[in-house]
Parts: sequence; C-alpha cells; structure tokens
Amino acid sequence: MEPVFISAAILLTILLVVSYYVTNGIGTMGAPMRQFALFLMNKAPVGLVDLFKDEPGSGSRTWIKYGTGWFLLAAICGFIGIWHKYDPTALDSLASIGWSYDDGSALSDFTSSVMGIAFTYLLVGGCLVAVSRSAGKRLASEANASMVAVLYTASMALNLILIPIVFRFVDIADEQSVRDLIILMTTYVVSSLLFGALLMNILATYSNRGEGTSSVTAWFLIMAIVARIVGSLYYVVGEATDNTQMVWLSERVLDGWVPLALIFALAYHVIPHAAKTPVWSGSLLNANMVLLFVTVPPFFVTEANAGELLQNIGALLLTFSILPLFAGSINLLATASANSGKILNNPGALSATLAMFLLPIFAVGGYFTGMDTLTGTDKMLTMSTTIDEGFMFTVGGLMMLSAIFSSYPLAAGKKLADPSRGSMAAWFMMFGGLTATITMLIGDFTRKAVLDSGVEDAAASTSGFYLTAAALFYLATISVVLATLVLIRTGTSSQKLEELSTAESDVDTYTLVDGTTTTIQQLIGRGVGLTTTLVIGDSVDDEGGSTIIAVSATLHNDEVTEFPKEEEEIEDDSEELKGPDKQLVMLADYLSKTGQSVFEFFKSIDLDDSGNIDGFELQQALIKSDVGEYPPWELDGLVSAIDLDKDGKLNLPELSIALAQIASNYGSSSETVEAVTEDSEDEAEEANHEYTKTSLNKLKKAELITIAEDKGVATTGTKSDLVAAILGA
Repeated sequence: MEPVFISAAILLTILLVVSYYVTNGIGTMGAPMRQFALFLMNKAPVGLVDLFKDEPGSGSRTWIKYGTGWFLLAAICGFIGIWHKYDPTALDSLASIGWSYDDGSALSDFTSSVMGIAFTYLLVGGCLVAVSRSAGKRLASEANASMVAVLYTASMALNLILIPIVFRFVDIADEQSVRDLIILMTTYVVSSLLFGALLMNILATYSNRGEGTSSVTAWFLIMAIVARIVGSLYYVVGEATDNTQMVWLSERVLDGWVPLALIFALAYHVIPHAAKTPVWSGSLLNANMVLLFVTVPPFFVTEANAGELLQNIGALLLTFSILPLFAGSINLLATASANSGKILNNPGALSATLAMFLLPIFAVGGYFTGMDTLTGTDKMLTMSTTIDEGFMFTVGGLMMLSAIFSSYPLAAGKKLADPSRGSMAAWFMMFGGLTATITMLIGDFTRKAVLDSGVEDAAASTSGFYLTAAALFYLATISVVLATLVLIRTGTSSQKLEELSTAESDVDTYTLVDGTTTTIQQLIGRGVGLTTTLVIGDSVDDEGGSTIIAVSATLHNDEVTEFPKEEEEIEDDSEELKGPDKQLVMLADYLSKTGQSVFEFFKSIDLDDSGNIDGFELQQALIKSDVGEYPPWELDGLVSAIDLDKDGKLNLPELSIALAQIASNYGSSSETVEAVTEDSEDEAEEANHEYTKTSLNKLKKAELITIAEDKGVATTGTKSDLVAAILGA
C-alpha cells in the first residue's frame, strides 16, 4: 500500500479519537489528568513561566499583540514584493548586506513565512478568547500561554532573521545542509513542542465547561493544533526518509487543513456572538466540520508526484473540497444576515463576514489553478501562487482583523477604540486585497501569453498591471497600519468593556393574523422583544405604530397543548405544585425578586454564546438561583416541557414563552404562589399596594393594560391614558 494512504489513515484516526474524547470527555480520568496538566504548565520550565502574568486574558492578549507585529511586517513585505514585480531592480541596493533579491523569490518566501506566522498568532489568539469564555473567562494557565507565544516568536525570529545574518559572517562547510537542518528543527520540531504545550492548556481549559456542552470554536481549534502537530511529524519523517508522498501529505495538512480550520474556528465565534443569534444550520455546520478534514484543500497545492491512481484520487478530493468551504461560508453568512445591523456596526464581525463572502471566490480560483498544479501540468503555476497569496492576505487578512477588533477587546476587558477606523480597515483590506489579486492575475495571464508568443518583452508588457496591483495593495497595507493603531489605542484605553444587553423593544404590540406562516426568529428580526404583547386575531386597531404580520393559525390551534399539564389535576390551590410547573414558578419568582429579565438570565447561563442551553447549563442555573438541585429524570421533564422544537436544547424564545405561560396560569393565584414561595402574605400585600403616577410610568404598556383590566377601566389609548385611567379608578 502507498505510504500516503497509510499516513492519511493514521491521521484521520487520530483526529477521530481526539474529536470523540473532546466531545464526550474521558470519564474519571479527566480530573487527575487536568491536575497533572496544570502542574506541568505552572511549574515547567522552572522559573521561566513565573516571569509571565497569570491574569485573565493575558495569554490571549500576548498572542494577538505578537501576531499584530508580524502582520504589519508581512503587509509591508507584501507591498514591496508586488512593487518588485513592477521594478525588478528596486531591491538591488540590498545586495550590499548580502541578500540577493534578483528575481524576488527570496522576498516572496520570506513574506509567505512571516504571513503564516502572523496568521497563526492572531487566529489562535482569537480562538483562545472564545475557549476561555466558555470556561470561566480565563485559560487554565494564562502565564503558560504567554510563555509559549514568546518562545514561538523567538524560534521563528531565529529561523528567519538571525540565522541568515549569522551565516553571513560564519563560513561553514556544507552551509545549505546545516541551514536546512536548523530550519527543520525550528519550524517543525520546536514549534510542535510549543503547540503541544498550548494544546494541553486548551484541553485543561475546555475541561472546565459544563458536562455535555460543546463549542464549535474549541473543536476546530483543537483539531487544527492536533493536525499541525501530526503534520509536522510527518514532514520531519518524510524528509528524513526521503518519502515525497508523506511530505506532500504534511504540506496539505499544514498549508490547507490548519489555516482553514482556524478561519472557521474564529468565524463561528465572532459572527454568532455579534449577531446575537445561533448558527443558522446545524446540517451545514456538520458538513463543514467533517468534510474539511477528508478532502484536499484548494490552496497551496503542490504536485502530487505520484502514480495515476493517486493523482486521480487527489483530483477527486480536491473537487470535493469546495463543499465544506461553501457550506461554512453560506452558514455563517446566513447567520450574519439574521442581524445585519449589528454585524455592520461591529468591525470584527464585519471583517469575518467579508472573509466568508470572499472565501468561496478564492476557493473556486484555487481549485482551477490548483488542479493544474496537482497534475503536474504547471501551465498556471504563477496564477496559482497569486491566488494563494491573495487568499492569505485577503481572506486571512480579514480574519486577522476580526481577531484584533473582536477578540482583543474581550481579552483586555475594554471597549474597542475607534470602531469607525476599524470598519475602514476592514473595507480597505477587502477592496485592496481583492482588486490587487485580480489585477495580478490579469498580469500573470498576459505575461504567460507574451512569453508563449516570443515576440515581445514580457516584463515591459506586464509592468503596468503590477504597478496598478501595488497601488491597490497599498490599501491593504494601510489597513494593517490602522488595525495596529486601533489595537494600541484599545490596550491603552481606560474604557472598560460592559457587555450589557436588553430584552426591551420599542414595539409594544404585535398583531398576528391567520393566513401564512412565520418563525420566532423572524419575529425577533422585525423588532419584537420579550416584553412585546402578541395579539392574536384577524384585525387590530392601529394605536400608533402597532405592527401587523401574518402567522399560521396552527400555531394557536386550541387542540394542541404546547405545555401539557400533569395527568393529575390540582384539586386544591393550596397543594404544592409538582414537576416542571413548580420549577418554572420558582424560577419566575427568582427573576422577579432579582430584577432580571429573561434575556439577562439566559445570557448569564449561555456560557459558550451558542444561543442554546442544554440540561446541564439549566441545572447549574437552577442551583445558583436557589430553585433547587434536581435529578436528571426531573430535569429532563423540565427541558421537555420547555423545548418546543424538540431538539434537546433550549433557546431564548422557548424559555421566554414557558415563563410567560407559567405567569399566565399561576401569576394571579396567591394561594398557588404561597404553595411555591411560602410567602403568601408578602405577595398579597405587594399585589394590593397603592399605585402612584411615578411607579406606573416605570411600567411597560403591556403591564399597564393588565392592571387596567384588573381595575375594570379602559385598556385602550396611550401609556398616559392608561396611567390616568388607573389612577382615576
């Protein structure tokens, strides 16, 4: 059997095993292994880790800061590289320090390496923020994360900067072999050890999440790091044994799987978090997660250099690679469209959304040029390189901006400074990167046509395209400069981040009429809030802005019991409530006493910002709210009573509807409340207190209507009319 098949099977098995245990845990071994990992991270290397702060967010901030520095260097080198294609003599003066940029290949390799480092830093840093927020808002060891970031920069600086300078002054026999060995050790061996320590930190952090909960971002991040470690090992073994197939496979993993997994890891955190809505499609998410790691990514494709069978299989997998990229992009764009206003006003979410919009475009271009490279034709090799570089600077660049604008403020606990400048940077990166890539592709195609004709000077015929591309790419360089300034200003700002949300809406009444269908998501998107009164009927009087939409009558079919009662009817109101009703009444009473809205309560228990809570998260919330600790069989009944779509998880509308139903059934019964709260006298006194104009003005219109109905006065008119009628009664 071919080595590439064996290597691929081993890699997929490793990823499958890791995915299983990450999702389901490792049982009783979890706690001791976590303690052992914490011991290693906090004590090793002795004395070195103590130099770094262990405060919440410090590790993520270090990764993002270092990544921003590398990003700025890559952007500058990228601009110089394009300019060099326009003027090949522009860098001849650098020959005095020993760097020969004759054809620009050395600069291109240096830029690609620096860009890869920056990409890794910023996206890993952004993902670390997401992982920490799902488990107590801090990493297991912030100090260890910072130490790994510093050591990674040291190893890369040694490889890219110090070694070339040292070898300029030291004469060593077989210099190239020595340099290749050093590069192999720093790029693959040392970095694998560092990322192994980071993986240990992530797993220890992720183990603090609630049992049964999961995070898409954490899953993608863990898979990316595991794939990077295994891919690096494959590269070292392949180079040592001169196995080209294993080297080819490792390159597909390191240059394809890992960057794309990091892109989706960050995007699945930033976009739903900003849009305040769950991921649009679970099916597309699953397709994105699974197919990504069983196909050949369309970026940075190299010649397979194998038999016809392997080339055919590689071509098929390359074709199928379009599916997960389109699935992920469509899923995230649909998620963003659910609340486009918040996306446009959030520079980080805007950058990620633009990246998802451009990813399919670059994927299609990478597929057609990469297929030529894979089969060894190499007629479009230059264009393939252009698309790969454009993908990293445009799609990758936008995702790096997303990490700076979205993740860094969360890690620093501060508001993003100058959001308008951040949005400008996002648009500059998109326009500059995309147009520069297109212009260079036209230049590459023209250059190839001229060379094939052999009648003109290729450089003279295409220089104008590269000059234009350099001018356009200058916008991307400016974008990185703006992002760097925003990061510095955010870090030095004194404005603390206040994640305040409200469930209130300026829509007091929303009328639902028979005829067509709608969804809760659509209602929320049209401005309906948790306090909005839903009126069911064919028509309604327009009282200053009431909104009328159509809804299916089946939603309100009297024959359908949305919240089924217990089989045994409560014969006596003084009898204590049983089952889900009791728990919900107690929860509603807790929210009332603490002054929390349903939205605020839901947000506080949705630890991973997924837009859904499972049984474990609800159980912990009930314990914290003094409702009580319930066994799984009772908790399952509560979840089932609230879960309208029967997906096993609870979302905000479902919880809000359940509490509203409970309030409608039991809120007016003082004896029932007494049975649950054991404080009927206080409740009765509170219900019969005298209303004042000040207290009534603080209430919402729906609440005023309820009081007016109890008083037997008119329930129509404005809030002022309702207050006057209640006071008059």
